[in-house]
Amino acid sequence: MTLKQSLTASLLAVLALSATGKTYPDLPVALADGGGALIGDTAYVGLGSAEDGFFALDLKTPQATWQALPPFPGGARSQPVVAALDGKLYVFGGLQKDAAGVLQLVNDAHVYDPAQKTWQKLPTRAPLGLVGAAAFTHGGRIYVVGGSNLSIFNGYFQDYSAAGDDEAGKQAVMRAYFDQPAPDYFFNTTLFSYEPQGNRWHNEGLLPFSGRAGAAVSVHGDTVMVANGEIKPGLRTDAVAQGTFDAQGRLQWQTLPPLIAAESGARQEGLAGAYSGFSGNYYLLAGGANFPGAAQRYDEGHLYAHEGLSKVTHATVYALHDGVWQVASALPQPAAYGVTLPYQGKLLLLGGKDNQGASPRVDVLSYDGKTLHLD
Repeated sequence: MTLKQSLTASLLAVLALSATGKTYPDLPVALADGGGALIGDTAYVGLGSAEDGFFALDLKTPQATWQALPPFPGGARSQPVVAALDGKLYVFGGLQKDAAGVLQLVNDAHVYDPAQKTWQKLPTRAPLGLVGAAAFTHGGRIYVVGGSNLSIFNGYFQDYSAAGDDEAGKQAVMRAYFDQPAPDYFFNTTLFSYEPQGNRWHNEGLLPFSGRAGAAVSVHGDTVMVANGEIKPGLRTDAVAQGTFDAQGRLQWQTLPPLIAAESGARQEGLAGAYSGFSGNYYLLAGGANFPGAAQRYDEGHLYAHEGLSKVTHATVYALHDGVWQVASALPQPAAYGVTLPYQGKLLLLGGKDNQGASPRVDVLSYDGKTLHLD
């Protein structure tokens, strides 16, 4: 199928979007830049715009409502790395203000035990920066993909804060930070993992693609998908990679076709903060945000590629099947930086934000190759 044929079919699929009513209640608070995970039939989400709040929903019980967990002891923070393993919820790192009110990356670790309804701070710290990173679990370990460089990111916030009310000084700090080529941000290119048994971190080797922040990372059986993400602040990539665990528990990677553009003749900038996961045999990538025009400017030598450009949040839902991308349909509204949880062959989309702010919306997304179902 050619790109033109795919886009034509996709337009027909947009008309076939099915909305059947709400399956689960919306969140009690607006949620963006937080994290979440699934333990059995219970969804857990929190932090980000929910500050130190975490909430749980029993997905198998009709008419269930969101229940508040004890407040997260690490304080309000955004962009944490959240994962579930062996019936417990793990929260790593994030971005929060220090005692002086300066935003900083942190790399601590906490665990929540649903049976005891208690949080515990773990006696460990992640070896690499965690903001912009994403996690998946496999074989008794929590794997971490991507993430910003802790020292460089923290240095930027410290310098910006030190400029105080000096607008010229702030602009100088911003230019010094943003006017760099992508490799000089040292985004994480090491796949690393945490093993609760023994409280140990492991180096799983170098990833065969550039460092990412805000990439869409999802696992389906032995398959791991890493789609798009920032390769430097303000600049995304359209690249997609797939990893498969072999019999020895090592990931073998291959490059997949890059994400197509939603409109014929347009350039796909790549997305950060997109929802992603599998619905049956289809891999879905939905929503996300970028700076249209940044990729071309970077190609032309403008390192501060998104300078003066507007950040745009998208609603398009893309589907990948047998190595071919198509536009499946669109979300009811643009959304990014929410949480995606796979459940019973469908995807739960929890929270997110558009250009107007965070949302409490909860949707269930599924796709059969012809119709995108949303409820």
